[in-house]
Amino acid sequence: MKIIAATCAGISLLLLGGCLSARPVATNRPPVTEPEPGRARQPVWRGLHLLINGDADIVILQEQLPRLAAAGVNTLILEVGYNFVFSSHPELNAATGVTAARAHRLAAAARQAGIRLIPELDCLGHQSWSKKTMALLAKHPEFDETPGFFPDNAGIYCRSWCPQHPGVNAVVFDLIDELAQAFEADAFHVGMDEVFLIASDHCPRCRGGDPARLFARAVNDLHGHIVGQRHLEMLMWGDRLLDAAALNGGEWEYAKNGTAGAVDLIPKDIVICDWHYEKQAAYPSVPLLLGKGFRVWPSGWQPLENAQAFSAYCRRQQNAHVVGFLSTVWGKTTMDRIADWPPVAEVLAAWK
Repeated sequence: MKIIAATCAGISLLLLGGCLSARPVATNRPPVTEPEPGRARQPVWRGLHLLINGDADIVILQEQLPRLAAAGVNTLILEVGYNFVFSSHPELNAATGVTAARAHRLAAAARQAGIRLIPELDCLGHQSWSKKTMALLAKHPEFDETPGFFPDNAGIYCRSWCPQHPGVNAVVFDLIDELAQAFEADAFHVGMDEVFLIASDHCPRCRGGDPARLFARAVNDLHGHIVGQRHLEMLMWGDRLLDAAALNGGEWEYAKNGTAGAVDLIPKDIVICDWHYEKQAAYPSVPLLLGKGFRVWPSGWQPLENAQAFSAYCRRQQNAHVVGFLSTVWGKTTMDRIADWPPVAEVLAAWK
């Protein structure tokens, strides 16, 4: 998770043939663009990224929606991952995961509060954490980029799935469809951050491949399903698109493993969540991504002054393709106190 980057650097349904769901999806999603003459500019995205571990978190979050709305929050990224009770792939179910019924109730309450919900499933990377391998590779080890290697995940940061395995996308797309349906979402966040295992010598399909092209393949496959087939908006973290050498950055917020060239190989309608947690005089990734044609959602964490510095820099860009600001939490406060998270009052408020 991005929290590790800060610690290390600073201290780091089934695939439906027709429509996705009979339930209505939210309609408050138009992207921020330069307004046409006589038309008002679309509202900025004032967001919070939250880790969701199960129904208990959803219950508390629903209680907090009025306070979050009063504080100006209008978008929530819900990183649910495999903490969900899937009907399409019950082998991946979490025992105390989010149920579709509870997600639907949250969606109804969020619409009433004027808050957009965007679920997230970490794709490609982040398929393990410490000694724990996440559900997909635990149940389908054939999808692993490094099958049979690194017992107990020793010596690696996080496992990845193989972007060229012929069976992985069908499963992942099922999971995405279920999460999007359950939260009645009009957008989906695919993660894609901190992918270090790619083009591995241990993968019979990817060995010797170009990391940028392999990363772009994974992004484009996801885009083809999420945007092309399901007509949802797609978001992703931006660190693997940033060349560490060119931008003078570290291996967490920027890429040192050859994936950065993917920035020119993926669709420009993807919203890039560009996260930076260190205080800098300038953040060159923002104008770079804007210059490539992407909409950028700058994302900060803590300490507060670092998030404020990043927010102020992005506001000075005066570019409507900077869609707003996203505050990440990474477990530093409890769900019942998220409306009191300092960036909500001190950073997001500046974007009203």
